[in-house]
Amino acid sequence: MPCQAKEIPVELVWKLGQAGWVEIEVEQGDYQLIVDKTTLEFPTGSTLQVGWGGWAPVLRINHGEFQVSGESSVLELKRINPGSLRVKTPEGQDVVYRGGLKLNWQDSHWRLINTVDSEDYLKGVVPIEMSNEWAKGGIEGLKAQAVAARTFLVKHTENGKTITDSPDIDQAYAGKNVEGEASGAVEATRGEILVDAQSRLPIEALYSSHSGGYTEDAKNVWGNPDIHNVSHPDPYSQGVGGAVNHWRFIVSAPLLGSTFGLGPVRNIELDKFPSGRVKSVRMDDGFGQSKTVTGRTFVKAFYPFGQPIRTAAFLGSFFEAQQIPPSQELLEKSSFAVFLETKGSQKEQGPLLSKILSSSVGTSAASQPFGVFLFEGRGWGHGVGMSQWGAYHMAQLGYNYKEILLFYYNNTRIQPAQG
Repeated sequence: MPCQAKEIPVELVWKLGQAGWVEIEVEQGDYQLIVDKTTLEFPTGSTLQVGWGGWAPVLRINHGEFQVSGESSVLELKRINPGSLRVKTPEGQDVVYRGGLKLNWQDSHWRLINTVDSEDYLKGVVPIEMSNEWAKGGIEGLKAQAVAARTFLVKHTENGKTITDSPDIDQAYAGKNVEGEASGAVEATRGEILVDAQSRLPIEALYSSHSGGYTEDAKNVWGNPDIHNVSHPDPYSQGVGGAVNHWRFIVSAPLLGSTFGLGPVRNIELDKFPSGRVKSVRMDDGFGQSKTVTGRTFVKAFYPFGQPIRTAAFLGSFFEAQQIPPSQELLEKSSFAVFLETKGSQKEQGPLLSKILSSSVGTSAASQPFGVFLFEGRGWGHGVGMSQWGAYHMAQLGYNYKEILLFYYNNTRIQPAQG
C-alpha cells in the first residue's frame, strides 16, 4: 500500500542547493562511505569534506589528504544501522539529517540527496510547517498536518519521483534539528493518508498558512480543477494568526506606477474571485496609460521575500485597495498615520503619508503630490486546502484531526494505517 513507511529520496535544495563546499560528520550510528567502487567503514565521528579546486571536485576523508574526484563520480553515505549525519557549509548552514546521503558533482556544485525513512522525514516537516509549540492545546492540528504532509509526500513521490526540501517547490523539511513535540503527531497517525472517497487513491493535499477566512479553489490558483480543494468559508481562520490575520501595506502612487511601468497611479480596480481574493488588478495613471496584472503578479511585486512577517507587509491576494488623496490637510489628519521604529526600539508617529515610498522601502526626504494607496488584507499563502492556523484553532476548540481534515478537504476519507 502507498501509505506504508519506506525510504524516500529528498533533494536538499532549500539550504544546500548551491553548495560548493560541504563537511559531513557521522553524528550517530554506523555508515559505509562508498566512493565509486570503493567501500569504507564510516563509524560515529567520521568526517567527509567535499569541495572543488581548479574546476574539479575534490574530497577529503577523516582530515586526510585532499583527493581529486571524477566529475561523474557519485559518493554515498549508506547507513548500516539507524543514525544521523551533520552537514555544514562555510556559509554557516548546520543541519542534521537522519538516514543516508548521496552526493554528486553537478553544474559546479554538489547535489545532495537525503535517503530517509518516510516517517522520519515527516518528523522534520510537521514542526517547521506548523510549530512544536502548537502541541500544547493544538496536538490535533499537528496530527492533521502530519496526515496532509504524508499524503503530499505519497502523491509527489509516485513513480519514483524525488521530492525536495523546499517550501517553494514541495514542503519544508529541516531534518532532525527541528524534531520535538510534533513527532508525537506523526507517530499517532503513522501511515495514514487522505484518499478520494470513491477511488481510494491519494489526493493532492494542499495547504497554506492562513486562509483569511475563506479557502480558495485550486483552479483559481493553478488553473486545474480539483474536487478535493474547493473554495468555502473558513470561520476557524478568523481572528487568529496575529500579523497574518490582518495586514496593511502602503505604497506611494509614483512607486506603485513605476513598479509596473506606469506613471503615478490615479485609479485601481480589482477583479475578484467568489472567495474575495483578487483575480486581477487594473491600474490607470495620469497619462492615459493602463495596465492589468494578475493578483499573484501584483502580490509578488511587494511580497517580503526573505524578511520577517509583520503587519506592515503584503502577504497575499486577499485584499482591498483604497486611495488616500494627495490633500496635505487629509494627509496630516489621516487616521492611517504609520509608525516607524527608532533606534532605541521606541516608536514615534511617522512622517506625513506624502513622504512614504512604501511600507517596505521607507520614506523619502521630500513629499510627493500624487497621494498613496492603502492595501488592507488578511491571510497568508495561496489559501487552497487546509489553513494551518484554522486547523490549530479547530484543535483548540476541541475538534479532532479527522474532523479538521474532512472540513478542509472535500470528498475524501482517511485511509487506515497499514501494517
